[in-house]
Amino acid sequence: MTFSSMANDIISLAKPNGDIIENIKANVQPKTIFIFDEKIPLEEGDIIYRKLPNGLIESYVVLDRGYYSQFHGIQGHYQAKVRKENSISQEKYNSITNIYNATGINSRINIQSQDTSNNNYNSEEIFSLIYQVLENIKEVEIQSKAKKLLEEMKSKKGTASYLECYIQFISLLSDHISLISAFIPPLTKFIVQ
Repeated sequence: MTFSSMANDIISLAKPNGDIIENIKANVQPKTIFIFDEKIPLEEGDIIYRKLPNGLIESYVVLDRGYYSQFHGIQGHYQAKVRKENSISQEKYNSITNIYNATGINSRINIQSQDTSNNNYNSEEIFSLIYQVLENIKEVEIQSKAKKLLEEMKSKKGTASYLECYIQFISLLSDHISLISAFIPPLTKFIVQ
């Protein structure tokens, strides 16, 4: 049995200059096409066509012709590395990256769905959680001021003077907003209209 006897596919080769060579015996695999006629002028960039039994035509781009000379009784042949023209390139498929950063209390990510959940934190829990987060601030003076303002906000929640404390608190922590950003919505609930 010779390798050429495995060539049970018939392909056509289209050259970039428009020349077409037809009726070439080959063995077509997903990423490699074996051609056992070493006289075929196969080059990178050529297009190989194969007609399927259902009448559809597959097309492949030659990435590397992969020519092998005769060796120990194995005839000269091509092992052409190919890529299907109409397939999604794996590089494009793998280049899609989704990064989700969820921070804060009960953070959620909803993809093509509606969030109907409800966070029921009482004000004591919110202020306690914020106090814990403030421990991460390295600047002792800012941390101390922020804690004092937080205590003042806690005592004035639901009153007209709460807004002034809230503004001072947010302004003081402008360089650390990422630490408290998840708490801003619940804190704004205590502002009196």
